[in-house]
Amino acid sequence: MKIIKELQVDGRKPVVKIAREIRANEATVRKRIERLVKNGYIQRFTIVLDYHKLGRVIKSYVGLRVQPARLMEIVDHLSKHPDVQVLYRTSGDIDIMVEVIFEKMEDLNAFLESELKLEGILGTIVTIVIGPYKRCPWTGL
Repeated sequence: MKIIKELQVDGRKPVVKIAREIRANEATVRKRIERLVKNGYIQRFTIVLDYHKLGRVIKSYVGLRVQPARLMEIVDHLSKHPDVQVLYRTSGDIDIMVEVIFEKMEDLNAFLESELKLEGILGTIVTIVIGPYKRCPWTGL
């Protein structure tokens, strides 16, 4: 887990530095990383964007109640929208949770008014993130 924690902080950290910080042999660390990748524990190395610097600071969760027969049609449509970060299938009062990030409130409003007119959406619950107690490690928001 020490290697994984180091890579989560900085996926580009050289193996030499990781080995030094966790007090392990460089070859051992390299082989363990290769094994983690090969066995699918590490699926990919990626980047974390600073959405604040990109001017995209309006994060919202949109809960959707949908007709079961239209679920995949709605998911397919929303997954193509560039501001939709994540789509979750959920249980309880809502069927789909949509995570979106926008530059301005007007953009969120336009999304709600245009993209959520799909037939089969029975209701929405919109929650706007005011501020974090613990930030998302991938979006920084």
